[in-house]
Amino acid sequence: MDSSAKNLDGTVQLVSDQGVILIPTPSSDPRDPLNIPLWQKLVILGTTCTYSTMGLTAVSGLGGILGEFIPAYAAQGKSYADISNLMTFPSLFMGIGNMISMPLALAIGRRPVFLGSCVLLVVSLILCATNQGYEWHFAARCVLGLAAGQSEALCPLMISEVFFLHERARYQQFFSSFQTIISGTLIILTSYIASTIGWRAWYYLFAGFSGLVLILAIFFVPETKYVRPLAAYEGMGALKDLSESTVVRSDVESPKQVQQFMTVHDKRVLDTANFLPRTLASDMALFVNEADWSEALSCIKHQCQLFFFPDVFWVFSMNGIFLGVNIAMGLTYGNILGEAYHWASKYISVAMAGQIVVAFVCIPMLGYGSDFIVKFMARRKGGIHEPEHRLLTLIIPLLLGILFSIIYGQAAAFPEKYHWMAIVITLNGYFFTFIGANTAGITYLLDAYPTRGASCLVMICAMRGVISFALSYGTVSLYSHHGYDGAFGLFGGITAAFGALGIVVYFTGKRIRHFVSPWTQVENTTKASMG
Repeated sequence: MDSSAKNLDGTVQLVSDQGVILIPTPSSDPRDPLNIPLWQKLVILGTTCTYSTMGLTAVSGLGGILGEFIPAYAAQGKSYADISNLMTFPSLFMGIGNMISMPLALAIGRRPVFLGSCVLLVVSLILCATNQGYEWHFAARCVLGLAAGQSEALCPLMISEVFFLHERARYQQFFSSFQTIISGTLIILTSYIASTIGWRAWYYLFAGFSGLVLILAIFFVPETKYVRPLAAYEGMGALKDLSESTVVRSDVESPKQVQQFMTVHDKRVLDTANFLPRTLASDMALFVNEADWSEALSCIKHQCQLFFFPDVFWVFSMNGIFLGVNIAMGLTYGNILGEAYHWASKYISVAMAGQIVVAFVCIPMLGYGSDFIVKFMARRKGGIHEPEHRLLTLIIPLLLGILFSIIYGQAAAFPEKYHWMAIVITLNGYFFTFIGANTAGITYLLDAYPTRGASCLVMICAMRGVISFALSYGTVSLYSHHGYDGAFGLFGGITAAFGALGIVVYFTGKRIRHFVSPWTQVENTTKASMG
């Protein structure tokens, strides 16, 4: 085998004169996750999305009812900063949860880790609902963060393993948007629930839905890990031996090359003679693959290596900063609307309703838009797909993010000069910036480093958790000393700086990928790990 076959830098042929090429190349095994019928893929998408929604909303949705805890916890000697930790620390633990669960998922499979996370989510929510004091509540929410963390890395990995490259962005965005729509609806109801039947009922509501997700996952979410040869990630899964003269990227018109890949128009025939059929029993099996602890160790090693890749560092830093700003707005909007704009407490969470609108806008703009752009650009470049084309969808979210952050700070600092809509629009608008960075960042790294997908997702989620924690943790002190206008003006400047770095990554990304390729080699080309 030529040593060059061990390198995969993300540049692949996506379009031929026969149509869009299926990457990864599906096998003829009925139990290959890529061969799952679309309806079942959508069930997997819906179940993982609902799980993610319950966890993330329980972590981030507390901002609307944070004031409910102030009298009781102040009586226990807790400051507002201590009470704010009920939101900031779970975000940190989400990152820690990713760093623990992803190597485990690579070693023993996605399904057992996902089911275990569902159980932990239910238990932690019940503990939150039954807490008898600040310390109990704080500890339970940290466990909640550990459970919810899988929604940011494991769930996107599972989704990427059942869909192809050319449809990756739309389904990742469906996952994100439907999560936002459901969580937005629940957040709107948060203030009403807390003001009528109490905040404990709010936690019980999430515990009940999470229990339902656990039941659905047991029956309808099969194992998505599947061992593929390296060639499958180049659209050449049927080939056993490749030479430099037969690389699919060189000539779209070559009849010899047309036979090397499978397109969306080709009929897929499953081999039921040499492979076992997919059944409900096979889908419900807890352990499908033999445990491979070397993959867990490799994942940890790869995470350490990826930390120093310039493009990966930019993606997770950008995501961390934008998430931190989003959390900072979530921490402050309740007090701003209540004290400066005189909103009644039961209406405050309604301000987040705009996230539902944002979610619907994101599907065509960031989901289908990204997939359209990569196919359009590939056709312009002789069928070749470059991962950097995923970053083009960032332009509008970044520009709006700069504007929204500055206006939010000004409206918070000078309420006599602004209408309350300035807070509501910018609060939801910056969420669009974060979602744009999240979708573009995930799809870019999955395309650029297909055999490091799991490690890339962990780096994004874990490091952005750490960075956003640091930023949001200092928010109270920052606006106390420099005012809302100073704090969020600074955040606007940081958003602009990361946008400028994005231009650099777009034009140098291919050279970066080539430079780091010695550290992304696959030793066994017949078993390309997603770690």
